[in-house]
Amino acid sequence: MSDLEFFGKAAPGTGSPSKERGDCPFTQRVFLELEELGLPYTATYIQEGPNKPHWFMVKNPSGLMPVLRDGETWIQDSDKIAEYLDKHYAGNTLKIPVEFRDVGDKIFPIFTKWLQSKDPGSPCRDEFVEELVGFDRHLQNHGPYIAGERPTDSDFALAPKLRHARVALAHFMDFRFPQELGAVQSYMNRMESRESFEKTNYPDEMIIQGWRTKFKLPEKIANVPN
Repeated sequence: MSDLEFFGKAAPGTGSPSKERGDCPFTQRVFLELEELGLPYTATYIQEGPNKPHWFMVKNPSGLMPVLRDGETWIQDSDKIAEYLDKHYAGNTLKIPVEFRDVGDKIFPIFTKWLQSKDPGSPCRDEFVEELVGFDRHLQNHGPYIAGERPTDSDFALAPKLRHARVALAHFMDFRFPQELGAVQSYMNRMESRESFEKTNYPDEMIIQGWRTKFKLPEKIANVPN
């Protein structure tokens, strides 16, 4: 029987350890896979910052999260955790086919770069839309998920990031994902309505506060709707 414990970001102000989930998309990726695989696990949340528990730092000296403990084995980094789960518990069923490995991988970095710029008119805006258009085209040709008829690790990695981008950009930049990108809209609805996503989700306000704190953002950056 597995002895899985997963450590992720705690909700602000809830202490360490905590039983209240924070807003990290990398943490949610692993939660999604644990839920989709039907694996029993314990969830423990650690407050971000310098005051992580001593016992946690002994086992995980870098302090970085997320981290999975499987018995005496500790695995850090969501990519490595996903590979571990796929190899040891999923029979390689989560792995994305190599030809689709890079699909959508620029969306989140461009989103964070745009948000950090604090400039609604940054060139990142057009780059972000361009990536969404490319992703929409891919889904039209290969969907409904990134690799076809069933979700893979790439979907569980991308869907939480898309939600962060949608929520944060709407709040800070008054930017909305283009409605004409119907495949993207359907994809997000499909992923976010999965039982695993609903179970591991967190409030919009937590996403907004998380990015406000991370990039020292004002309440609003733009007031002119697109």
